[in-house]
Formats: sequence, C-alpha cells, structure tokens
Amino acid sequence: MKKVIITGSSKGIGKAIKEKLKEFEIIELCRSCKNTIDFNDINGVKKLKFDNVYGLINNAGVGYFGRFEDMSITHIQEMINVNFLAPLIITKNHIKQIKKNEGFIINISSTSATQPARGGAVYAATKAALRHFSESLFEEIRKSKVKTATILPDLTLSNFHDFAAFKPSNEPLSHLKPSDIASIIEYIINTPKNVVIQEVKIKPQFFKIEKSKAT
Repeated sequence: MKKVIITGSSKGIGKAIKEKLKEFEIIELCRSCKNTIDFNDINGVKKLKFDNVYGLINNAGVGYFGRFEDMSITHIQEMINVNFLAPLIITKNHIKQIKKNEGFIINISSTSATQPARGGAVYAATKAALRHFSESLFEEIRKSKVKTATILPDLTLSNFHDFAAFKPSNEPLSHLKPSDIASIIEYIINTPKNVVIQEVKIKPQFFKIEKSKAT
C-alpha cells in the first residue's frame, strides 16, 4: 500500500481524512497516536523522516483569537510553528520521495487566509503563508507530476474552537463537518493525472456562530 502522512490525525478533520483514505497506509502524526509529536517542538519536527512516502496532508493546526495587542508571544510563536514552520519542514523532509512516487501534497489552510481576520490576525497570517507556500510549491514541482493542493475550510464542527470565544452554530446549514472536507480531499487525490485541483474554498450555506465554552 502507498504511504500517506497525515498530521493532526487524532481528531476533527485529520481523523475524518484518515478514515476516508482506506486504500493507503496511513502514517499518523499527532500528540496522541503511535508517532507522537508536538508540532510546536520544531527540533522534534526536524527529526520526522519516513521511507517511501507517496502523499502528505499537512492538517495539524492551532488557533488563538483576540486582539493582537493582548496576544501572548508564546501563543504567537506556537501558531507560527504549528501552522507554518512544521508543515514546511515535514514537506522538506519527504518531498524527494513524493516526487519520485508522483504523489501528492495537500495543505489545510483556512478561509481566513484570503480575507482580513479581526481577532485572528496571527492565525490568518500563518494560514496565508501556508497557502502561498502551497501555490508556489506547485509551480516549482508540477513537472514532477505531483498534485499540490490547498484546502480553505470555513467554520467546521471540530475541537479547533476550544480556545476561541466562538464556534460554528449547530444548525445543519451553518457549519461544515470534518467528513465534508475529507470527501473533497479524496476526490482531489483521485482526479486523473492530467487534472490538478489546486485550491478549494469550502463554506457552509449559512454563516452563524455561537459563543463557545472558551468564553
């Protein structure tokens, strides 16, 4: 079976992706799985190297929200490390194998990467950086027949909002489900070799948020 790395695979979108891609041998990277890793520990991330990798899905992420002037340096650094530096390093460590296998690299960004994000300036900046990296990488390696895509999800029902003052509404048309994102990723991977879906922005039909337990 072809090997695919999924980061942040124990919960939410990452778990849904893992459950969807049954035709692959999944290498899980998360805080509570076989290959335990803290993505905020960049020295630890640098040591992550696996053999004969076909695909990589950079999904792990963290968000802290509030006024920038009130944001702690610790939280700023963590978002930069987890959302941007860690995906770059993991990609760097496996890109030659992925090129050799003509596989894929999928980066989970956010709709926040495409618009001003009041109360989420740092989070949005890290996701915008990841998006731009993904776009640029595609142009760099497209002749190697590697599919490189960016997913931009909006409000999704997951544990992501544990540290936010808001969360998606439970009303059915006002949120995405992790399985929705996973289905789109499966479709992207299985498109014909001549087709690359480079970026997908996914939004619920309605916009509605609620106060979360973080308040």
